[in-house]
Amino acid sequence: MAEIDYQKTCFVIMPFSKKTVGNKEVDFDFIYDGVFKPAIEAVDLPEGGKLVPRRTDKDYFSGHISQEMFQYIEYSRFALADISGLNANVFYELGVRHRAHDSGTVIFRQESGPPPFDIGQIKAFPYEYEPATEVGQSIALIKRVLSESLSHNRLDSPVMIALRVQQAAEQSKQLPNIEPFLVEADNFLRVQLWTKALDKYGEALAASPNNTMVLMKRGIVLRDQGKFNEALADFTRVIELSPGYAEAYREKGIAENKLFMKGMKKRDLPPTEANIGRLEGEGVPSGEAALRKAIELRPDDFDSLSSLGGVLKRKGRMKEAYDAYDHAVVISQGNSYPLLNALTIKAQMEGKLDLEARHRLMLKRAARSLTEQVASGVNMPWCAFDLAQAYLFTGESDKFLKYTEEGILVCKHRWQPETFRKTLELLTSANIDLPGLKDGIVLIRDSEDGLPD
Repeated sequence: MAEIDYQKTCFVIMPFSKKTVGNKEVDFDFIYDGVFKPAIEAVDLPEGGKLVPRRTDKDYFSGHISQEMFQYIEYSRFALADISGLNANVFYELGVRHRAHDSGTVIFRQESGPPPFDIGQIKAFPYEYEPATEVGQSIALIKRVLSESLSHNRLDSPVMIALRVQQAAEQSKQLPNIEPFLVEADNFLRVQLWTKALDKYGEALAASPNNTMVLMKRGIVLRDQGKFNEALADFTRVIELSPGYAEAYREKGIAENKLFMKGMKKRDLPPTEANIGRLEGEGVPSGEAALRKAIELRPDDFDSLSSLGGVLKRKGRMKEAYDAYDHAVVISQGNSYPLLNALTIKAQMEGKLDLEARHRLMLKRAARSLTEQVASGVNMPWCAFDLAQAYLFTGESDKFLKYTEEGILVCKHRWQPETFRKTLELLTSANIDLPGLKDGIVLIRDSEDGLPD
């Protein structure tokens, strides 16, 4: 066998043979041969030539498979990890890769519930292989992600990001070790002790005031607790320190829009085009500019596109909002959040809900994934509200009302159920009456009165 050229190698970290993922059996050998391998082989290297896929069980030469695996992890130009099924060996190899390389690693997964907490912040691209029509779309997505990653060579290892921050601090001798504060904060977050987690982030920032990682973490917790002014201050500071930080622009845009809409409500201004223009004319940012900057920096971030869709929707620019959501659906391979919003706006513009076969399939997949996430308490109340709306669109009114109520029960602020209600009211404003819709809106409206602003 010819000597391996690791500079052209893409090592595939994935389960072998048939494994259970969610409630179905998945043939990972088929996925490697029919999806990953052709996608990788189609990727052009920046210096010329093609990327070459490798998987240790596919190499026909003598040697210890574990030794070969570590060599691939250490030396390969690129690594693709499939975390579907939450396989222990895959996570071990992924962790080793993240410690070995600061860039050149990308994660894919089938939608089958939330990833473990410790890698929840890492972008994992969704893919599908059933029905057969999905294979071509998945190959195209994987080729695009690998090509762009090779071209930009961005830092993508959470291990190396954390170590670089700490190493820089230690080398400058200006900052003490903040790792204990971060560990304690993460432990408090796991048991939903938000105030204590925020206190620990505060201690970390007292020692390291310009630490963008900690500022982002604290800002996101503040955002989730409805403290948008404080969150905005953190995200703005991150951008001052790191002007190319796309996620900071995204979060800044979300916080700005929440404050913008609160300002309109406080001044008793209906969200008309004239009132929105008046407020923007006074220098109050709506979040649109920050979100467009986030998309400029990271065109493949469907979260930023979806958030932009929300801003445009609240401004009444429905066609532009639909385009943003629909683009996010394509990039995310059918993520429930942009999908449901795109279908809602399309129905509102056309005066009817007319689901295509592909939309029904996407909704079915979304419901499967969202059910597991709701059961795990992940990203609530939004997962519950998305699951409720998916069932509304498929005509299952009992489940729509059930998951609407589950979402309401975990809401801590009035704006959370209010956001869902206003989305549903886009349907009633177009005289679309789906089974359970009006009852659900009444249920949501009644819950808002008992929640703080």
